[in-house]
Amino acid sequence: MIKHEQETNPQNNFSFGTQEASKSLASIASLLKESLTLLPLLRREFRGEVMQQYEDGGFAYIQIFKPLFIKINVETELPLKQKVKYKDNSGAEYVKEIFIPNDEAIEEVLSILKFMGLNQVTLLTNLDENTILDDLREFECKLAAILCLKQKRWGIDKQDLPLLQSKIKTIVQDARYQACNGSTLKAIQKTVQRVEQFIENDGTKSKRSPYA
Repeated sequence: MIKHEQETNPQNNFSFGTQEASKSLASIASLLKESLTLLPLLRREFRGEVMQQYEDGGFAYIQIFKPLFIKINVETELPLKQKVKYKDNSGAEYVKEIFIPNDEAIEEVLSILKFMGLNQVTLLTNLDENTILDDLREFECKLAAILCLKQKRWGIDKQDLPLLQSKIKTIVQDARYQACNGSTLKAIQKTVQRVEQFIENDGTKSKRSPYA
């Protein structure tokens, strides 16, 4: 019965369409916002950190796994560690020994990722697949050279190099393919056109006499 009323009531149809268009716009806005928050999220991930929520509503970032890049002792070539104070969920303090992240390495890699596609400009461009593949091949070669060259200084285990390279390459690949053939830009254009059409139809209806 409810479905029948939605199908026969023009106002219900219009409201439903407007709501769907609004959801689409919200989805696009969320996508653009994520392009700004992705680098900070990756920074935390590269540092091996996650957010710890406390019962009082506060939060802090704690290291739960080994960072992708760590500081090492130049003489012994062993990872540098330090003891820090953390709090558990209830707020009670405890001491934990953690790796010291190599923030210089992390920021350099994040800078490369931003240049290669993790930005709002690339997201809204129109790249053909051949260009994307060429860019990825060139990036993969440069990335491999950088990681091999700075392996010891960045505290990278030799056996972890292939996995690390693949992880970073995948991030760039996903960012580039979002712009493949202008897919994101086309989605935004279609959504805007739909909303404009709804607004135009609404304006036309409001000008009609209720007694017509």
